[in-house]
Amino acid sequence: MRIFLIFIGCCLLLSCKKSEVDTGQSYDMIVEGGINTMYKEQYIQLKKLDGLHSNGMTVGVSGATVQIVNGPNTIEFEELGEGLYMGELFNLKDTVGNIFQLRIALNGKLYEAQDQLVPTVPIEKAFLPVEKRGINNSWEVKVSKHLFGMKTSNKWLIIPQKDFSNEDISTFRLPFSYSYRLGAPNVLNTLLGRTYNYEMSKKDSLMVFKLSVSPRYARFLYNLFQETEWKGLLSAVPANVEGNVSGNTLGFFYVMDGVYKTIPIKDIRNSK
Repeated sequence: MRIFLIFIGCCLLLSCKKSEVDTGQSYDMIVEGGINTMYKEQYIQLKKLDGLHSNGMTVGVSGATVQIVNGPNTIEFEELGEGLYMGELFNLKDTVGNIFQLRIALNGKLYEAQDQLVPTVPIEKAFLPVEKRGINNSWEVKVSKHLFGMKTSNKWLIIPQKDFSNEDISTFRLPFSYSYRLGAPNVLNTLLGRTYNYEMSKKDSLMVFKLSVSPRYARFLYNLFQETEWKGLLSAVPANVEGNVSGNTLGFFYVMDGVYKTIPIKDIRNSK
């Protein structure tokens, strides 16, 4: 389940920093991953730019000491190889709203980051970014990738139950969606209307995963997409998207509270 924990950093951070790589600017490492309360195993990935290549390729960083601290609780991470570190989550009782701190010791330097555990609003009390439309004897399901002006900021995974498997999680290609408290940055940008579309039978169900994100992480994602996916032909060269890890690093250490629910297709709202 490791990719469900470290998805954001791996796929997106490099794209928003491409201009810096091209200009020869170097970084000690790229930090990916964080805490996801849905799973016991937690993963942190450490990478660095490969100086032998000019196209932004990375290699794993070995030999680091990685910890996550929350009050009296500490997660000690074990290196699995290729810069991937794994630890086991402690009992989360009374930790909602608390700060989790990441500490990485490497080559005599200490790198730190922190994020807050924000509780997730139950799925049944939230607006789902999905709707359906009848086609012949089946349904066309449309999942919005971005929603703005919502009550809370969240990351979503909404996918047909028949298409979901643990093997899919390990491919880095899952169709995540995002909801933001902030408004749309540019209402004329057609890229904001991107959707994921599925054809489903009337007996199918959707797997809905909802992950809370802290205000700082939500702002990071919002800024990140402005420099990547939401850019148009007349947009400027990508700017720096500031993460939360100290030192000469890229990346964002996040803490997410997660819930999931299986929803029959009959309970999904119809398109207007």
